Amino acid sequence: MVHKFLKKLKPVEVTLSAISGYWGVMLLLPFDTFATSPAYDKMANLASESNWGIFMLLVSLYILLGMLIGHFRMRRIGLLFSTANWLFVSSMLFMGSPSSTGGGCYFIFAVLSSWAYMKVGEQRYGR
Repeated sequence: MVHKFLKKLKPVEVTLSAISGYWGVMLLLPFDTFATSPAYDKMANLASESNWGIFMLLVSLYILLGMLIGHFRMRRIGLLFSTANWLFVSSMLFMGSPSSTGGGCYFIFAVLSSWAYMKVGEQRYGR
């Protein structure tokens, strides 16, 4: 049973889901994360921490659920949202603090998400 469960999980997608999930939980906890750095100011101007947290958790759960039920379209939609999310976070952090490493790191997550999106499409269509 555990083997069947683990076989459905894809390491890159699990990692992207975990990163979004971690962000979601941290933003929903009462820590006032956006107050810890001016790099978050741009994001805070667009939505509250709790709204960002809910969005991040939804992206995380969508990717995870798509893997567990083996639904290619669901996985691709989740990864597309993940790509857009990390591109947005990357650009917001870069605009907030160009000397921070956050913008570059989250850009790499966006590239990884887009790569996974393409690979899931290839799996779906047997390429």
